[in-house]
Amino acid sequence: MPNLESMTENCGPACQLTTSRQKGRRTLGTTLIEILVVIVVFLVGILAVIQIFPKGFQLLLLNRNKIVAQALARDYVETLKARPDQLPEQIVSAYYDGSGNLIIDSSKDPNDLSTLVSTLNINGFGNDSNALPLGNWQFLTGSNVFRRVIGEGRRVPAPRAVGASAFGGLMVLQFGPIYYRSATITTPANMSVYGNDLQQIIGVPAPQIQRTDYQYFLANPGDGTISIVLPSGSAADSDRFYRVSFSAYVNSGGSIVKRDYSELTPVRVVGQASVDASGQYPYSAAVSLATLVPDPVQSVDLNTLRVQRFFLPIAKGTTFSPSDPYQYILMNENLGVLLFNPIGNSTTISREGHDREPLSARVNYDVYDWRILHDDFRIDAGVLPGVASAGAQTLTTQHKLPVGNLKVAGMAGVDGLGITPIPTLEISQNNGSTDTSIANGARTDNFVLVDLETGGVFCEVNTTNPTQQLITVNKSTGVVNIADLDNDASNGITGELLLPDGTLKVVQMDNRAVRALYMANLEYSVQVLKSAAQYSVSATAANLSPGQFYIGGTVSGVGQPWRIYFPRSDNGRKVTVGEVTYFRNPSVDTYVHDLLGQDFIIRTRPDPTLNLPSIDLTDVDSDAVGVSFQNGIGARGIKGASVAVRVLWNPSTFHLTGDSATNLNNLNLWGQNWRISTNETFLQKEDNNR
Repeated sequence: MPNLESMTENCGPACQLTTSRQKGRRTLGTTLIEILVVIVVFLVGILAVIQIFPKGFQLLLLNRNKIVAQALARDYVETLKARPDQLPEQIVSAYYDGSGNLIIDSSKDPNDLSTLVSTLNINGFGNDSNALPLGNWQFLTGSNVFRRVIGEGRRVPAPRAVGASAFGGLMVLQFGPIYYRSATITTPANMSVYGNDLQQIIGVPAPQIQRTDYQYFLANPGDGTISIVLPSGSAADSDRFYRVSFSAYVNSGGSIVKRDYSELTPVRVVGQASVDASGQYPYSAAVSLATLVPDPVQSVDLNTLRVQRFFLPIAKGTTFSPSDPYQYILMNENLGVLLFNPIGNSTTISREGHDREPLSARVNYDVYDWRILHDDFRIDAGVLPGVASAGAQTLTTQHKLPVGNLKVAGMAGVDGLGITPIPTLEISQNNGSTDTSIANGARTDNFVLVDLETGGVFCEVNTTNPTQQLITVNKSTGVVNIADLDNDASNGITGELLLPDGTLKVVQMDNRAVRALYMANLEYSVQVLKSAAQYSVSATAANLSPGQFYIGGTVSGVGQPWRIYFPRSDNGRKVTVGEVTYFRNPSVDTYVHDLLGQDFIIRTRPDPTLNLPSIDLTDVDSDAVGVSFQNGIGARGIKGASVAVRVLWNPSTFHLTGDSATNLNNLNLWGQNWRISTNETFLQKEDNNR
């Protein structure tokens, strides 16, 4: 048989072509299975890479929101530092029960962000454990649990012209908008304005004894029939009203409990027609403290007894008295704008043994909603936008809000219900309160620009020419654009201002101090936490009131003797102890030691007898074993030493259903996703007038 290899070599050109084609098919061809395998491997790799991106985007978004929250807290702290004289005495946890009574809850820990409601319906309204209505869950959860401001204020401001005819000392509350409720037959108004503390004097002097107008007298201090005697004024002026607050031990259902009374019905003292033997108007008849409260009083904690004279509200358009400095006009009960009698700024008071001090005005009120964010700034000078043009151009200026992504009315909120404009500012009021909805123009919902010079609100649309937009807000970026009203570049940017008295006025806006109020998605809120400006000692640890402390061991076996205890509502706050005397371990020495001006942080610590936050002397002296009362001091001069600004935000959502238990469970699960950034600074109220 011929050699095959030789046959191949000798078969000629045709044989070589056939062989070449067969080799090409074997080297260049790819089967369908091979292609599918490659595609699968490729897709697996791509999917693995793609899965990295959502987590990465989520982390980037969380970090961005965290940076925004930290910036908000830092900026708000700087704002508070700029006005230390207007700091409140404290901010406490409070709510209103089904009967409209204000309940101050000192047992609420600020770190507990859970809701106060026990049931929750499909419309977002909740009840307490007794089925009494409390209100919308948004005002009873998270930051809004601590929104009762006590004693914000300062010296009565210098007078200025406000509006067409109003003239007086203007005060814009720094945590407004506020929740205002007028007085009823059964409950007092939830906002009160009062002056400096009166000086307490034990015993009632004879009529011919000289006294000051800023003293009150204490009768029967040793039992439950304690009475106070108050100074009166001239019958030609208004009757005087006094704010009396105290804590008392009362009989409730057969048990003796301690209760705080801070918002009692004002005590009225009628003006007198003539002076007494001292040349002053006679003081009032004795007023029993027991008659001021609904519960049977067993005893009163005199360390908590405080008396101040109320400022009296007068109607808008009314002329201030030329002789009574205790008058004010509530210019806007939603924004929190007050106008004081101009003579109040020059009024001083004197108390025995003290220097004369200026008349102060302090306000108790409720923050409407910490989720309404503040941004204080000055409006920059306007610039001509675009390129040069032969025609008229309008001046414009811009400002970037700290948080973009503003809420938009009509879209779904965090609970699935529709978002509305800010009710007290942007929606027409039909309850007789100040209506600023005309300034909204229904265009930039959840944004209001307030003039800090007058307490007015800038109009977003020209009220006489609704086609001219004056203020616009980009809801995604938070950029505020302010346009010129009169199209005249020679006088800068002008705008239309709705003044507190309801009049409209064209004003120049360049370099004007304003406050932007707005609401952002993710439930951003900026909350201020403030411990008491000054603390007083309590003889028992039961039901400690805001602004009180208890020294361990005062009641035998209750508390560690080297600790000083505070209400749960003060957990995490910083205080300065003016003076505390204490013993050290006898094996070290037997002397009584003094600790002066020491800062402490109130913390929750393991404690065998008392479940309250405390400060511990062993943090400073490890050999301290107990507070000493040998010289009668124990501890005194304890003051709140700092202010904390806490920013909360929540990236998750939940939905309300027809089942209350499901709603409450969904709300609690949603609340577990709060993110928190806190900025705390050493800051004390400059003058608490005590």
